[in-house]
Amino acid sequence: MPVRDWAKIRKLFISNFNPIVVSAFGSEELSQNDVALKDAMTIKANDSSLIANSRLTLYSQKFPNQAIAAVPEWWQVRPEGKRPQLIILCGEKNDKGHIGYLIYPITIPHPKTTRHQTSPIPDYKKGNTEAILTLKDNSKVILNAYDNDTANSLMEAIKPLIDPTYLEGSFTKVGLRKGQALLEITVTAKEGRYFSQGLKNTKPDWIDKYTQ
Repeated sequence: MPVRDWAKIRKLFISNFNPIVVSAFGSEELSQNDVALKDAMTIKANDSSLIANSRLTLYSQKFPNQAIAAVPEWWQVRPEGKRPQLIILCGEKNDKGHIGYLIYPITIPHPKTTRHQTSPIPDYKKGNTEAILTLKDNSKVILNAYDNDTANSLMEAIKPLIDPTYLEGSFTKVGLRKGQALLEITVTAKEGRYFSQGLKNTKPDWIDKYTQ
């Protein structure tokens, strides 16, 4: 790859991927080990493509399947290529109320632009029940919850966040998901990222940090 091309790609990684790393580790005070790990995952301005790829690999090992957790989902940008999206990032909530890394996203296409100081969705238990809300233009909200009641309740909380024009003729399917079983954990939403142009511009227009 020409050096000039890599410099452009590296700049995009720094502006788009590094904030994901920061969000994944949350705002709580980090241990010395986590500080070192976070630094090791952060792409630097003088990184070669090989080193940058190593940092991405390290991230994917620490946070499996979450490497683009805070970037608009690729399947949401077709066919017109720039559907607005709200990414709500959640973290596991333990028995003491501590919120872990923000590695569980919910992607909401065509959201209203209303901002929130507190989470617009309730805490919920994740699991192997999948709910899919298909909107008017075939864009989707996909979530995984513990059971049908949890999935339906969460989806009802999400619908008011969506431009009502796209809810016309929408429908929801709920059922057991296929594939590897997911963890059954309680999660809390701590951050919302709004992308007015979807993947056309993966730098969020704004970020809301939700208070408890």
